[in-house]
Formats: sequence, structure tokens, C-alpha cells
Amino acid sequence: MLDDAAAAPAFEWSYVVLAVLIPAAILVYMLGSFRAKRIGSARNLEPQGRRMPKGSLKSDPQFSGFVGRALQRGALTPIATAEAQPIMIRGVITSADGNLGGAPGRECVWRNRSGAPRDAAVAAELVVVADSTGRLTLENLDHAEVIAPEEKAGPRVASYGLYIGDEIEVIARFKPERFGTDPDPTRLVYGSMGGDGNLYVRVHSRPIAPAAETAVHAGAEALSSPPSPAQAPPETTE
Repeated sequence: MLDDAAAAPAFEWSYVVLAVLIPAAILVYMLGSFRAKRIGSARNLEPQGRRMPKGSLKSDPQFSGFVGRALQRGALTPIATAEAQPIMIRGVITSADGNLGGAPGRECVWRNRSGAPRDAAVAAELVVVADSTGRLTLENLDHAEVIAPEEKAGPRVASYGLYIGDEIEVIARFKPERFGTDPDPTRLVYGSMGGDGNLYVRVHSRPIAPAAETAVHAGAEALSSPPSPAQAPPETTE
């Protein structure tokens, strides 16, 4: 009898532990995988490229006041006669030192996701704007407050952009710096705007985009823009 009792196998608690740990591990893995997918899908909607600390771009009250007064007056300054002071100009984006893709001649030079802060925007380093009198360069466009039509790329994805060929109004401090050797004075660069980081840009008019260009915009998921009115502002008179 004693021999039978001694021969009975001992109860293995390790099986009980495994029976508890394995389902728990599977549950943790499933929850982690679900969370990773949600985070990944959210990141796919964010613009790629350099990102600055959130909230690092603060509005300058003095500059904001000038922007309000300039928009109310609607007085435009010709580029060729601009002086070293805050001004408002209207011109067409003609070129940039780089672009974010798009149809030939209508490449995107600035983009941000709808609802994103200004510091989430991506842009070309230097953008050339021309009016009937001359040209200037825009600096720090990725810091600018931009007002542009909203572009829908899907039911839950919207962005804003600036494109070569857009006619825009720009408010900023002008820095005279003339260069160029073209005999045509309208092709010379007379200075720059936005060098101090204060730059306001809004689309005044935009050529009608062909269907092919619209398809390119819809596929640009990597670049998306800040909240702005859905329609172009009313035209102002000089």
C-alpha cells in the first residue's frame, strides 16, 4: 500500500501556471497589436519631414495688428518700389528652390494637414513671387500663417497647400536686397519677405486644377496643412 502511494505522480503546479500565463500573454499581445495599428494609422495622416516642438510658434501681437490693418485697408505695394518696412504685396508664385511634388508647372511649395499647428507644415526653403514690377523671395514659409482653400483627399483626410501659379497676397516686413542682371527690370529680385519669421500668406486666386493635378493632390498623404477658410477671400482693390 505504501509502495502504491509512493508510486503516484506528484501534482505539477507548473501546468497550472502555464495554463494561466499563456492566455494572458495572448491577450496582452492582441491589445498591444491593436494599439500599435491605431497609432500607426494616426501617424500616416501626419505630414512627414522636419517637425518643431508643438506650440513653439507664437504669434507676435504687433505683427498680428499690422496684418489686420493691412487687410482692412487693402493697400498693395509694388515690389519694385517697396521699402524696408512691413508691406502687403500681391503676386504669383513663379518658382522655388524645391517642391513637394505635383503636376509640372503646378508643384506644391507648402503644405499642412487640416487642423494641424503651423509648426507641422513643410515647405520649400525659398519661394519666388512676382508681380508686374519685379520679384521677391519668401523666407521661412514653413513658419507662415497661410490661408488657402481646403483640399479633400478622402472622407477623413484634408489638407491645405500653396502651388506654383497661385496668386497670393503676402504681408510681412520687406528687406531690400536687389540682385539679378536681366535687362528687363520686372525680372529682377528686389528683396525678401519673412526673414524675421513673421509672414502672412493667403491665396487670392488659383488656376482651375485639371483632373490629373487633382489626382496628384489626393495621393499626397505625406504632406497636409493648417486650418484656413475653405473659400478664397474677396478681391481687394489697390
